[in-house]
Amino acid sequence: MAFKQIKLLMVEANKNSIVFVGRLEKDTGVLEFLKWLKKNPKYHVDFCGDGDLRKECEKFGAIHGFTDPRPYYKKAEYCVPGGYLAALEALSYGCKLKLFWNNKLKEDYWKMSPFVRKDVKEWAKRQTWDKVANEYLDLYNNAK
Repeated sequence: MAFKQIKLLMVEANKNSIVFVGRLEKDTGVLEFLKWLKKNPKYHVDFCGDGDLRKECEKFGAIHGFTDPRPYYKKAEYCVPGGYLAALEALSYGCKLKLFWNNKLKEDYWKMSPFVRKDVKEWAKRQTWDKVANEYLDLYNNAK
């Protein structure tokens, strides 16, 4: 099966809207995101995920559980991704990224990724599912 290049799906995003995609757990950086939200209360948040911090997150927006985030990408101006694939998918829908972390490993995960580049949207346009799969296979094969 051939995979198609990810193309940007330009939609009219709602200003001041954010979708969080990932587990609602301490290790994802969600607490740092909630601290940021306390200082920036104008944002509406849709959480596509669940976890131990559900009650805390409910104070800031709607919890939709582990669900298909695509409808939320379509209406969000920003995405707070839990990981690489959610970030890539959000970019394909035209979302801007907001990245949060609470430990050095997660900080390096984001800062060493292509998602901090100024031309990240152009970079995302050039990605294909074949390319992503090959990168994972290369990482796996080099780890042996």
